[in-house]
Amino acid sequence: MNRRMPYGYQIQNGAIVTQSQEAAGVKRIFSLYLAGKSRDQIADALNTEGFCYSAESPKWDKNRVRQALENPRYMGAHDYPAIIAGETFRMAQAMKEKRTRKRGNHPALCLTPKLRCGHCGHSLRRITNNYWRDTLRFHCDGCGMSVTIPDADLLGEVERQAAEYTPLADSPGYAPYEDTVRLTNAINRGLEKPEHPDEVTALIMQGISARYACFPTQITSTDILRLLKEKDYDQAIRYITITAENAVTVTFR
Repeated sequence: MNRRMPYGYQIQNGAIVTQSQEAAGVKRIFSLYLAGKSRDQIADALNTEGFCYSAESPKWDKNRVRQALENPRYMGAHDYPAIIAGETFRMAQAMKEKRTRKRGNHPALCLTPKLRCGHCGHSLRRITNNYWRDTLRFHCDGCGMSVTIPDADLLGEVERQAAEYTPLADSPGYAPYEDTVRLTNAINRGLEKPEHPDEVTALIMQGISARYACFPTQITSTDILRLLKEKDYDQAIRYITITAENAVTVTFR
C-alpha cells in the first residue's frame, strides 16, 4: 500500500504540514533507532504503542521503518516542514553505516558522514543495494546529483591526499553548517515580514547557538598529522566532496 503523502505529513489548505500523531511516530522511530533498537523491534514497538501507518494498512514492518529512517524530508528536505533536527537524521545515517560495517561490507563506509556534494555542498546520502558489493552509490538531496564510485577508489584517494597533506598555519576557521544556513535564511525572511516577532526572536536565538557550534575545537597541525598517521580520518578530516565525475577532494581540519 502506497501512501499519497509520506508518513508524518498531510495537506492542509493546500500546504504540506505535519500530522501531529504521525510526527510523534517519526520521532519515536529515530529515538528507538539511536537507542540501538533493530528495525523489527521498532516496528513491534510502534504497533504495540498504537502508531497506525495508514487506515488501509495500519501495521508497521521493518521495511516501512527503513523507509522512514532514510527519508530526508523529516529533516526539512524538499520544502517539507522538519519533524526532526538535521543532526538527528545524520546521526541515524551514521549509525546505519556503522551497523553495515559490522557486517563486513565496504571499508570506506566510515567516510560516509563526511561526504558532501561537490556541486552544491549538501551532504550525500548513501543508496544501499546488496548487489553493489564493491561499489558505493550516493545521492544528493540538494541538487539531485548521483555518484557511483568503487569503494577502493574512494578510500585510496582519501589515503593519497592524506599522505600528501601539508600543514598550514594553525588558525581554525568558521564554516557554517547546513542547519545554520537554513536558520539564517529563515531569520531573514522573518525580518522582512515580522508578523510573528516572538517566532523571529526564537529563530535568532537558535541561529546564535548554531553559529557558535560552527567554530571548531582547537586542533593543531601536529594533531592532524598524528591522526592521519593513525588513519583516524573521523577526527582529522572536516569533509570530503565528490563530484558526478568522481573527483574527490579532502578538506582537513
